[in-house]
Amino acid sequence: MIYYQYDGTFEGLLTAFACALKEKEPVENIGNVEFQADLFTEIREITTDPDLADVFFDYLKKKLSKTSLLNIGYCFLSEETGIEKVLLHYIRLLLKQGEKVNDLLVDPAIFRIRHTCEKVDYEVLRMQGFIRFRKLRNQVYYGPIAPDHNVIQLLAPHFKARFADQRWLIHDTRRKTGIYYNGAQVRFLPWVEMSAAVQSVMKPFQAEQESVLLDKEELKYQQIWDQYFQKVAITERRNKRQQRQRMPERYWRYLVENVAEY
Repeated sequence: MIYYQYDGTFEGLLTAFACALKEKEPVENIGNVEFQADLFTEIREITTDPDLADVFFDYLKKKLSKTSLLNIGYCFLSEETGIEKVLLHYIRLLLKQGEKVNDLLVDPAIFRIRHTCEKVDYEVLRMQGFIRFRKLRNQVYYGPIAPDHNVIQLLAPHFKARFADQRWLIHDTRRKTGIYYNGAQVRFLPWVEMSAAVQSVMKPFQAEQESVLLDKEELKYQQIWDQYFQKVAITERRNKRQQRQRMPERYWRYLVENVAEY
């Protein structure tokens, strides 16, 4: 068995796929973590080749439908363990049998591809509704998130259209990445520092809170929103179970309103 180890980037994964298909080797797994090899496993480190990755991706664009290409991209962004092996099997099937394989849900790999894409797409929709922006002193609106999947770049079109006249920054605190809109174009930030000042901005409303980053009126608006959230809550109709189904607890951390109290 051969294990391809790549650097975790999309270009690196495309390079690994290109090598596996070109050499026609019995590659059983691909991953970006160190693999504990046994006597029957050969580990090969794949060096990312941007040119080869571009050529291979152009080849896929000619051979595959937009849906299949999106499936590959969404599965990569899912960051699920073992998804690379599934994608290699998926690409082999597509190149051999064509687009009809997308309907072969009896195949475990195809079923997982479909299920994974649905999870990523659903999280994009959730993030569009759950992000809470804070206005900073430099007039930039800051929204921290910590999604399960690496969906931050998929959020750009929605928020660019919705807040076209404002500058904003969405910060993935788990991966320390971000997307910044300057009023004209969106730019991906591969590294966003987690300073103490930034962490203070992420906290829910606190009357005594002081921040060197928040706009002077931001805390006032946070307080008004929290009071509104408290007033509209009907004590007799509280249903924590349903609340957690509609808004999972893992998303509460960066909400302005204090959901846990209501």
